[in-house]
Amino acid sequence: MNTPASIGSNASFKRLAATQPVWFCADACLKLRPGGMGCEACRDACPVQAIRVEADRVELAPGCTGCGRCAAVCPSGALLVEGFDELVQPLPGGAAVAPLRLECRRVPRKLAGNAWQVPCLGGISLSALIGLVARRSSAVTLIDRGWCATCPSGAGNAPVKALADTVRRLVEDAGLPGERFPLVHNMPTPHDLALPMTAMTDGPAMPRRAFFGALLKRTAETAAAIRSPDMSRLAVETTRGALSASPVIHHARKRMAASLKELAGQAGKALPAKFFPDMSVSGRCALHGVCSAVCPSGALAVIQNEISAGLRFDPELCLACGLCTRHCPTGSLSLLPSGDMATPHSPEGRQLNIFPLRDCARCGKLFVNHVDDDFCPACSSNLKMAESLFGTSFADADL
Repeated sequence: MNTPASIGSNASFKRLAATQPVWFCADACLKLRPGGMGCEACRDACPVQAIRVEADRVELAPGCTGCGRCAAVCPSGALLVEGFDELVQPLPGGAAVAPLRLECRRVPRKLAGNAWQVPCLGGISLSALIGLVARRSSAVTLIDRGWCATCPSGAGNAPVKALADTVRRLVEDAGLPGERFPLVHNMPTPHDLALPMTAMTDGPAMPRRAFFGALLKRTAETAAAIRSPDMSRLAVETTRGALSASPVIHHARKRMAASLKELAGQAGKALPAKFFPDMSVSGRCALHGVCSAVCPSGALAVIQNEISAGLRFDPELCLACGLCTRHCPTGSLSLLPSGDMATPHSPEGRQLNIFPLRDCARCGKLFVNHVDDDFCPACSSNLKMAESLFGTSFADADL
């Protein structure tokens, strides 16, 4: 489950329906953010069409099974579903080396044994499974009982194989041996042994205080591992325009990056840049800052000090959503879904460009000096307007 980063971010989560286990953060939703994109991954993944995505809101209709598939596919961590939090909690002593099996909660406990049970195997996210593999020295096994085809949450298919295959490729690229690959074990079981769906959905909803209290307790021990790098040595000020990055998205991306780096570290190799998106910028960039303003995760930021300013990119935070390239006024940005396999990943990001700053000869404010001009864009525009209206001599006067 994608957990919030802090108490402050938790406050922005609201339950979508009073009796259902689905929580939602509008600030992290790519559909609802200013300048947003047409992301409807949660709606498309819902096996019972219980999620409605509108231009200004997300709603949950009756019939939700609590399977967690919506949260599993959400690229920004805007959705949380109760019942999956154990997948991201720190492991107790000795648990990292013990065999781990994951089972659906419809499997009776006498059949599941000591397996970890979640509401639905389809609700396990890519990030959660990567984190489990990174925190264990033995393979993680997902048990497929063959019930997905007839289960309301199954949508007629078993999603675990595709998920396990994706993680296997990532683990292989990180350099770990085959015994660390997640496994899918087919264990056909008579359908009449499955617990009814009501056994999982009719219970009382967890109180808000208890839900987020548990999440905070379980994520506190890993906070240091996902903390963003200290940028103070690079700049004295960071500007993002009128908008701000979502701390929920920031946490979700940094947690994924921490797991990937741990995998590579266990293999004794440098993490390749392939695991993260890449960004380049052309000489047309005028540092308007629109890209950093619309960036939902803070992957792009205008970094400024006393003498220069430029655009900085953190691939660990990038969602590859494309909002920056869509809104760039000069069309200067190019986004790649992944970096180069042969290039080591830079955990602190990189500076995409840099421009000198100078004091405006008229208003005294610092501005980016693109063309060796004495005036900032605002003053330059005013001077040109005055010149066109009243002539050069008037424009040269002290306006």
